[in-house]
Amino acid sequence: MLLMPTAEVVIMNLLGAAAYAGGAYAAVQYVLPKVKAIAAEVLRYPKTADALVFLLSVLVYIAAAQGIIKSVVAFGLPFISTYINIVNPAIEVVNGLVPVVRTLLIGIGIVLLAERVRLKA
Repeated sequence: MLLMPTAEVVIMNLLGAAAYAGGAYAAVQYVLPKVKAIAAEVLRYPKTADALVFLLSVLVYIAAAQGIIKSVVAFGLPFISTYINIVNPAIEVVNGLVPVVRTLLIGIGIVLLAERVRLKA
């Protein structure tokens, strides 16, 4: 027998999923353009700033997708969990790139710091 989740569980999880989606939208539409403007001032190449913002937007979307999936799975319906498990490996593959992107960003920061110290000396 299939147990249906209560209306409260469904509403709370839908609100949680909507909050993840809204947060991702706000980050990509309002925050990342400011990051791009700052990066364009600091970095010498505009394409580098564009690539940096693209990578950050991918990370935001992956984080939002994981939160939305967690909210949808929390409904407790087995058929939804089955369909989500089909999509999960793709998200895990892209999420595996997070440490690489983090290392890349740290490397860019070190190079920028080294350039600034070299310019002052």
